[in-house]
Amino acid sequence: MKHFIINLITKLILSNKRKENKRVKAEKKRVKQGLPHTFIVYIAINDPLSYLLLQVLPELQHRFQVTFQFKPVLQKNSAMFPEMARWNENVLKDAIRLAKLYQLHAPTTHATASMNNEQLSQDYSLQLVKFSQQDNFIEQALPLFQDYWQPTVQNNNAVNQCKTDGQNRTDLAKILSKNEQALQNNGHYLSATIFYGGEWYWGLERLHHLEQRLNQLLLPTNPKIQYDKLHQPLQPYNQTNVATSISSKKPLTLYFSVRSPYSYIGLKRAIALAEHYQIPLELKPVLPMLMRNLPVPKQKGLYIITDVKREADFFQLDFGHIADPLGQGVERCYALFNYVKAQGKANLFMLNFMQAVWTKGIRSETDKGMQKIIEQTGLNWQEAKTHLNGQQWHTWAEDNLKSLYDIGLWGVPSFQYQDTCVFGQDKLFFIEQAIRDALSIK
Repeated sequence: MKHFIINLITKLILSNKRKENKRVKAEKKRVKQGLPHTFIVYIAINDPLSYLLLQVLPELQHRFQVTFQFKPVLQKNSAMFPEMARWNENVLKDAIRLAKLYQLHAPTTHATASMNNEQLSQDYSLQLVKFSQQDNFIEQALPLFQDYWQPTVQNNNAVNQCKTDGQNRTDLAKILSKNEQALQNNGHYLSATIFYGGEWYWGLERLHHLEQRLNQLLLPTNPKIQYDKLHQPLQPYNQTNVATSISSKKPLTLYFSVRSPYSYIGLKRAIALAEHYQIPLELKPVLPMLMRNLPVPKQKGLYIITDVKREADFFQLDFGHIADPLGQGVERCYALFNYVKAQGKANLFMLNFMQAVWTKGIRSETDKGMQKIIEQTGLNWQEAKTHLNGQQWHTWAEDNLKSLYDIGLWGVPSFQYQDTCVFGQDKLFFIEQAIRDALSIK
């Protein structure tokens, strides 16, 4: 009964009908109050994705005639970032890639000195708070971000002005803290985020969702999606142009957890990518964070599940009838991995398992549920179930996690193709670029 109730509540939360009703309600409220379409924008000086977001906001403002309310933040909630140092290092790499993709001013690796200077970050943040109380925020803030992330010459005059002008630094610090609390109270934990009409849009990676929504509401006759390059379909490829056999090509490696809903999307897309370019796909499952004693706060989990739903909808994937495999479900799945791999069915089994627990509500901790998954994979249940109590998976799961750390990443899904390593299914665009470069495809 408990599983049934949880599943019912989750399906309700993720219902597209519920989402549309909330949007209609939010729009009616805005019209009734006579308010403009307003983006509440949370940015942080020490977040390179905020630097990129700030650069594209004027174009969005011009296209949709929206207004902005800026809320500078600085401190991260450490509970949301169990690997803070690795997160900071990886997000800078992502920002540099994204800047090149969208032809924006890019942060530099030299800016790590700025990131590690707490006093500098505090001074710049207080100056941003001051600017946020004025009308020309972007015009004033961009030079600060440029000095911070492209540190050839620091804008010390601007920082000193914040220290010496008539407004008390204590007052600015209180506003900064209030903004950080508002971010948390409204249900998020990341900077470079836009809050609009009850929904969150993170960085350039989710702007296409916002554009789709605004097109439907404001520009139905002239729709335009400009920030969807990361989500474009696979690029054309004629495999007959490449003589190399699939077995001799370098593999695409996927680090994933069957308990990660993003990994479900990542696995689906990785299989399609590998098949498209006729390259091997190597699966490296790892234990979920909770089973490694790493916290996943409720607030973070709720945002993730709703974000996964809209990403799944975008790729036309089913999602939302959930039977959480945490614990026994994960253990039983991993205990069977070497067996299904020996049968040449590893990819299919993992895909069937993740579809079962994320789209069909099949309880993998039960024999009835696991039997369905095994038989759907074309394997014999009586033979398979003799492997359910195996313990060898503990060793390879730990080895896979170590390999993940060795390439500088920590979370799932993560992807590696030769020297290119990315975290997140929304970064597969860069993996595809690396594959095409390796295969000499223009």
